[in-house]
Amino acid sequence: MQINLATIEQHADEKLRRIEAQPAGAERLAALRKFLKIETQRLHLRHRFGISGTEIVRARSLIVDLLIQRLAPAAATAGEGRRGEGLAIIALGGYGRQELRRRSRRYDVITLEPPPPSAAGVVNLYSRDFYELARDRLEPEGLMAQWWPLPAQNDEDSQSLVRSFLDVFPYASAWTTELHEVLLVGSATPLELDGPTIEKRFARGGIPEALAAVGVESAPALLATWVTDRKGLERYAGDAAPVTDDRPLIEHAAWVRRGEIRRVLPRLLALSTDVPLAAGDPLRAAVAAERSELMAFYRFSLDLMAGDREAAGAALREVRARDPDNPYYLWVAYGATSR
Repeated sequence: MQINLATIEQHADEKLRRIEAQPAGAERLAALRKFLKIETQRLHLRHRFGISGTEIVRARSLIVDLLIQRLAPAAATAGEGRRGEGLAIIALGGYGRQELRRRSRRYDVITLEPPPPSAAGVVNLYSRDFYELARDRLEPEGLMAQWWPLPAQNDEDSQSLVRSFLDVFPYASAWTTELHEVLLVGSATPLELDGPTIEKRFARGGIPEALAAVGVESAPALLATWVTDRKGLERYAGDAAPVTDDRPLIEHAAWVRRGEIRRVLPRLLALSTDVPLAAGDPLRAAVAAERSELMAFYRFSLDLMAGDREAAGAALREVRARDPDNPYYLWVAYGATSR
């Protein structure tokens, strides 16, 4: 059995038109929540009566797409009166590899954080073939963001993972999101970083509080998570073979490779490049200070993993002298977000 997507689209469109006619604010928001709840329940019933999971996901994705398409313009113009300013849309679920194949729609951002590639059935979300598919679904200035779990591969597997990404995206960079993780960002056009612009965006409602809770307390601290550009990643990957759908090299491993982070992270950090801000950018000095602090914290962590408690203690004292209340540092060092 199959779901008639045209019928679902017509039904949803009629419902959303009636909701749009309601006054903006709490009443409309309540109606939207009710709409999603009812449509979700309808899909659950169809699944129970024999409609496949693939068909259910396709219908769910269509409903979410329609909701975004119809209501995003109104949200973008609310308050500031400038279309597109200050608006972020986060889509959860229904946007995996098969969804990209079924639709020709293009996206501004594709981001994914799947389980490690050694998990069953996951490696094809780290393959060159998948990155090619994602690239073809991006807008010309769109971004692809891929999670890189450092402890889940050995150094050689990580090189292959990076090589797959570099083979597809001409512009690539690496950002450290946490001691154990890196984010690869790829695009078809250069990623230009401008301190004042990023500082302005960082100050938007809710962003400072959300990032401060995980230790990123300012725009310079955010920019300080930059690790390296494409040249650095090329040096890291070397001549490693890429991961492909028919050659999934990195799936044959344990979920966590104990001790491998002590090989992978130092090699990557050794290839660090300066954050590509303009020479006269007013945030350059602050970014350099934040980056020095972050690297000192990583030295503490690596020294502790190596069993050198004296060196680790010295590095931690250096970090805490600069930023004694950073919740992320405190969580890693002491298992608490305050001390």
